[in-house]
Amino acid sequence: MHPPILESAAGSTQVRFPWIRHKNEHSGYRSYRCPPLGNNTTMNHTILVIHDDPAALARIGARLERGGHDVRRARSAAEARRVIVEEDPGIILTPVCLSDLPAERPAEHFRSLRKDIGVILLAQGAEVDEAASMLDRSADDFVIIPMEEPRLVTAVDHVLERQELQARLENRNVTSPSSTSSSAPSTNFVQAGEILHFAHYEREILLHALLTTGWNVKETATRLKIGRATLYRKIERYDLRTYRHRDAG
Repeated sequence: MHPPILESAAGSTQVRFPWIRHKNEHSGYRSYRCPPLGNNTTMNHTILVIHDDPAALARIGARLERGGHDVRRARSAAEARRVIVEEDPGIILTPVCLSDLPAERPAEHFRSLRKDIGVILLAQGAEVDEAASMLDRSADDFVIIPMEEPRLVTAVDHVLERQELQARLENRNVTSPSSTSSSAPSTNFVQAGEILHFAHYEREILLHALLTTGWNVKETATRLKIGRATLYRKIERYDLRTYRHRDAG
């Protein structure tokens, strides 16, 4: 994954981490920085950018390519379907609406083709509420175009990190020995010689505990010996509800 960005300010160096979209019941949707969860190995996923505006398509694709991603472009839903079938992209970036899908939301349409595909919405200013309502159900994140275009690369990186973590957890579920039917899969959070940011371990521990209890928040909080309010805040902070919705799907 791309390492944190080092910025120099007033003679000192500051570490900036990728943005994550966060929902707050009182103040709506906002973004904050969170450290990357994986190691520094770059995932080799194809990114598909869909847009019926050629200028926007070229601009967004070029920005992602400068960020180190392998990008495919499509100017319509029909072109996008062909790319999804032939090249199996890991993430798609699509407008909230497409002209050749007048009766259907593109995010829902493309996720119906492949449930595990990452979806980032490209929203105009007037579409923010609609884009926000689609989070968790059919989209992983949204970026307001053009104001938030500098956030495109970090938004893509965050979805890739989340997919990587989900794949690792699923792999552990498959490969862990099943000594008893009720035992939870073993989890190895630390690898030899590796030290990651504390938030990485905290997020994996929380997700492991929630999966083990079947998303029973009360039981999870009791077994972790933390308050339920604290657990709810951490679920929101680390965007863990996405995993529950995908498991249910």
